[in-house]
Amino acid sequence: MTAEKIVYIIPGFKQRTSGKAYKEIAAILKSEGYHPILITIPWKKTSISENTAYFLKEYKKVLAKKEYILGFSFGAMIAFLAATKVNTTGLILCSLSPYFQEDLEKMKKNPAAQITRRRYKDFSKLHCSSLAKRVKAGQIHMLYGAKEAKTLIKRVTETYGHLSSTDKYLIPIEKTTHDIGDKRYLTKIHQIAKIMN
Repeated sequence: MTAEKIVYIIPGFKQRTSGKAYKEIAAILKSEGYHPILITIPWKKTSISENTAYFLKEYKKVLAKKEYILGFSFGAMIAFLAATKVNTTGLILCSLSPYFQEDLEKMKKNPAAQITRRRYKDFSKLHCSSLAKRVKAGQIHMLYGAKEAKTLIKRVTETYGHLSSTDKYLIPIEKTTHDIGDKRYLTKIHQIAKIMN
């Protein structure tokens, strides 16, 4: 399959692409001339590195003049990791999760209680600031809700600072929590779709 402009959409952890928010994002992108491809990630008993490898297989199946990756939360982690391995026209990272090596070192509680040991072990190998310097994306948009957890906001802003791209944008969304389906979040994605290269 070939298309002019493709946007891969990667949902958050255990979220389905059939959900209302992702259908709305796909419709927004379609209205702006993109061909959206919704990716169903097999989350069960897998690590983020395995999820990324799965996504890259899907990514390589399609050819397009311009390819973009949009991910939310854990989906943003997958998009971020994938962009260190393949060249992409643009990257839209929505609420990048704070589960990198640097974040785990600062967690007070035992994170293994919240996430499986396998995932935790994998996260502990991902050094975000080093990976950020290897991201191969023409244009990068980093979005987050202004009312999200402080740890997430810190991860997004720090990662933004480490990106070597000169064509990058840090976008806080007012009065918004960790919800990509929030109208304010969807409006911001629409605004970005209009101006992407």
